[in-house]
Amino acid sequence: MTNTMKRMLVLLLIISGGTGPTAACSSSCSSECYCNSRNLSNVPQDLPTGITHVNLDGNAITTLSQSDFSRYSSLKTLYLPFNQISIINSGAFYSLTRLTTLDLGYNHLTSLQTDMFVGLDNLQYLYLHHNNIHSIEAGTFSTTPQLRSLEIQNNRIGTVAVGTFVNLPRLRFLYLNYNQISTIAAGAFVNLSQLLRLYLYHNRIDIFPSDLLSNLNSSRLSYLRLFDNQMETLPPTAYGILASVSTVNIDNNPWQCDCRMLPFKQRMNGSHLFENEIRCAGPGSPANITGKRLLDEVSPEDMICEEEATVSFNSSTPGDSDAGRSSGSFFQSVFLSAFLGATVGTLFTLTVFTSI
Repeated sequence: MTNTMKRMLVLLLIISGGTGPTAACSSSCSSECYCNSRNLSNVPQDLPTGITHVNLDGNAITTLSQSDFSRYSSLKTLYLPFNQISIINSGAFYSLTRLTTLDLGYNHLTSLQTDMFVGLDNLQYLYLHHNNIHSIEAGTFSTTPQLRSLEIQNNRIGTVAVGTFVNLPRLRFLYLNYNQISTIAAGAFVNLSQLLRLYLYHNRIDIFPSDLLSNLNSSRLSYLRLFDNQMETLPPTAYGILASVSTVNIDNNPWQCDCRMLPFKQRMNGSHLFENEIRCAGPGSPANITGKRLLDEVSPEDMICEEEATVSFNSSTPGDSDAGRSSGSFFQSVFLSAFLGATVGTLFTLTVFTSI
């Protein structure tokens, strides 16, 4: 290695050292403490009580308790990603009333309870992505009324129940993508009047959530992503809902372009981008329109259901109509003969009775 290269290496080390964290994870740090990647199994308790920022990224912490942060009531940002946190005891964040950002991504959480975030009155950004969360109790986020952004993507959530997102009047961004959501209760998104972006893509939603999204019509929702789901049909009311959102993505769903989609098709006029994303897929769609765009490559006459086709086929089978008419004529003749016979018999009886 030449002297020039050595000098350059030393210079780079000096520069990199000058741009790195200025505070260490010890009592010597002032308002910001960087304790990341130190193989810590617990929250350190020897930090200055006035700290406002703590980074505990990449450690081995498994449990959070109330005593862990009781000394650090001035915290505004707390980073805990890439740990092994699976338990958050009741009131763990009770003293962190000034906290605005909490990152719990890439941990081992499996469920969220109502007492988990008590005390976070001013929390604005909550990151829970890349855990193993499969259930959320109703009212879990009711103690975080200032929340602006909630990221719960890349988990195992299957159902979004009523009351999951209550008391979030300031929520603007909600990330629920890359879960296993198949059921969304009609009242799950009530009162989210400030919601701007809703991410529901790459789930297992098989029915378009009309009741759910109708609650957002009066909101400021401008970004809706529902692609990569299992939706097969769209009701007529879905058109107005989708048209009210400025940016919509519903691509890559197994749309069945049969009679159920006809009312929706009749409302399409090509004025919205999402109309170009609906392509007919099998096996429910007739074979001649599979893979075609519903907007301009499918005619209403092609949008039939199997039941209709079966009924139509049975009613128009060659020979059956003539046989039906013949059978009908036969039964009509029998009926008329019987009727006339009964009438004549009655008249004869009356005549004889009158004569006697």
